[in-house]
Amino acid sequence: MQIRDNIKFTFNTSYSTVNEDCQNILIHGDNKDVLRELYPEYANKIRCIYIDPPYNNGETYHYYDDNNTQGDWLRDMRRVLNLLKPLMSKDGSIWISIDDSEMAYLRVESDRIFGRENFAGTIIWQQRKSRENRAVFSCNHEYILVYAKDLKEFKKKRNLLPVGADFIDGKYKNPDNDPRGPWQSVTANVQAGHAVPSQFYTIVSPTGVHHDPPKGRCWIYNEERMKREIAQGNIWFGKNGSNTPRVKKFLRDAKIGLTPETIWLADEVGTSDSAKKQLMTLFPDKENIFETPKPEELLKRIIEIASNEGDFVLDCFIGSGTTIATAHKLNRHYIGIEIGNQMSELVVKRMNKVVDGETTGISELVGWHGGGSFIFYNFDKKATPLKGEHFIQPEARIEELSKHKKTTVHYQQLDFFDVLQRYPEYIVENDIVREDFAEYNTNDDFNDDIIRASKKVLVCNVKPDNEKCFIEQSAVKYYTGKRFPSTVELGKLYYFMPYIKRKGIRDLYLIKKARVGTRKEGMPDNDPTDFRLVFEIVFIKELFDDYQPIDLKIWRTFTDTTIYNLLK
Repeated sequence: MQIRDNIKFTFNTSYSTVNEDCQNILIHGDNKDVLRELYPEYANKIRCIYIDPPYNNGETYHYYDDNNTQGDWLRDMRRVLNLLKPLMSKDGSIWISIDDSEMAYLRVESDRIFGRENFAGTIIWQQRKSRENRAVFSCNHEYILVYAKDLKEFKKKRNLLPVGADFIDGKYKNPDNDPRGPWQSVTANVQAGHAVPSQFYTIVSPTGVHHDPPKGRCWIYNEERMKREIAQGNIWFGKNGSNTPRVKKFLRDAKIGLTPETIWLADEVGTSDSAKKQLMTLFPDKENIFETPKPEELLKRIIEIASNEGDFVLDCFIGSGTTIATAHKLNRHYIGIEIGNQMSELVVKRMNKVVDGETTGISELVGWHGGGSFIFYNFDKKATPLKGEHFIQPEARIEELSKHKKTTVHYQQLDFFDVLQRYPEYIVENDIVREDFAEYNTNDDFNDDIIRASKKVLVCNVKPDNEKCFIEQSAVKYYTGKRFPSTVELGKLYYFMPYIKRKGIRDLYLIKKARVGTRKEGMPDNDPTDFRLVFEIVFIKELFDDYQPIDLKIWRTFTDTTIYNLLK
């Protein structure tokens, strides 16, 4: 399903430069809500993700408050990163800006989500040139954590940094006038740690000089292969034909470029001050400029390493719009998401200037003279519209879509493999659960005032072999059967009640987390391919004094309702 077919997205005619047939997209809304809705169309399609999230540094800025508890900040980051991962292509990467205050904690969280084996590196960016004399240390840098969806695929596909003609001329020569063109020579021997016997032998040069591999090393090829390479003119013995053999690497076969290093200097990729000056040039009459922008030069390097023209770039904390402005000038498609009012006050105006050919940032460097287009959506029809917006009314969209949709509810099996790919670590976490009181085990932890009658509760049938722990009110997990209705909105579930056959329902549990697992996980007879939906639960109280009968409406196994309806 495309965005324009999703009634949660309202097309904004006044902020868009063209109709809805455009692959450059701006979305005003909460990224945690928006990203879920992007999955059907953009799963495994985003080549480069860059995010500049709040650093949780305790500061208050014009457009946002960067002051949260560490537990809440990490929880929000965990949710966003888990939603971003399934959008990445197999050779895709994510680049996360952060400073010293939370870098170590974010690194651990990112390792858990993307896998330590997919950690590509930490970029140290010289964020400022001036010295800060009021601090214990003058902190002149920030970090960019880089993770790949699949590090091996990313390494094969990522681009090298460009080099100049002087670099090529200094590396590649043609002293023997080889018709295949310029070449450079590299060593023909390697460390012998994993060598096989066929890599130890004597090479005789064209002038009769004998060469054995140095101590602790061996030849790069076995003897048969080496003789073939010598016959084909791929081994160089020096101008006099007597030197130690070296392998010829030809310019025509080379992938020319420099491997990116992990220290990025301000003179190469800009600073926060240079980014602010660009914004002030673009908006000379604006009093409240964005306080923490990133320079276009920095984003240019990231985007050019991680993607090619026509690929998708995504930023779900677009701030002042640097990522999408840079992506536009580099002929990438992009999706930018932002919840703040800078969407109307900065980003849309900046992108209009980009389309018109503004000359700041990287414009001169890449020969940008304008062009292209973008479209704007407001997410969630219930959200307060931004000032000055003119919408295509959602009622009209609903009416149009209703012509093609049946109103009858069909209960279909939830696709566990789809869920695994979309939410690899968890599906949803209950907002009431915080890290500082995540473990409940007694009835004393809750009282009647905490029970929220309007919240969703899922009633589930319990199989006889699992009844005992539920009757004793000691259950901590509920495993569904292989069938689970796709119509149940997991993100809105709050409570859980077990249905005991021939008894009914009595006990109320809080759903701490819903995730994909297996029926007997952790047990010796567990089958890792037997996927089930797992609810991690904690007992709250007896909602009724005794078991009450109830009809299970979905497949005689589930009922999706509210506490109010049960009490009524």
